[in-house]
Amino acid sequence: MAIKDLMNGERQHAAFAEAQRLADSGAYYDYTDIEYVLRFDHGLTDVSALLDGQLMHRDLNRRCADAREKRELVGV
Repeated sequence: MAIKDLMNGERQHAAFAEAQRLADSGAYYDYTDIEYVLRFDHGLTDVSALLDGQLMHRDLNRRCADAREKRELVGV
């Protein structure tokens, strides 16, 4: 089942889990890149509301930076 088809609480949890997975990939610079992917590739038009909050943004930004650094260290 797609994230966009879940109910509110499950939807927010699934959106954040997917956002964390994307951040951990090292392919994105920050949470705004991830929101873009979730909005346009996953059809989550309300992603900004689902991932709203300074703590979520900070966590995603940190994960993105850590994953990019890790990728650079292994030369991917």
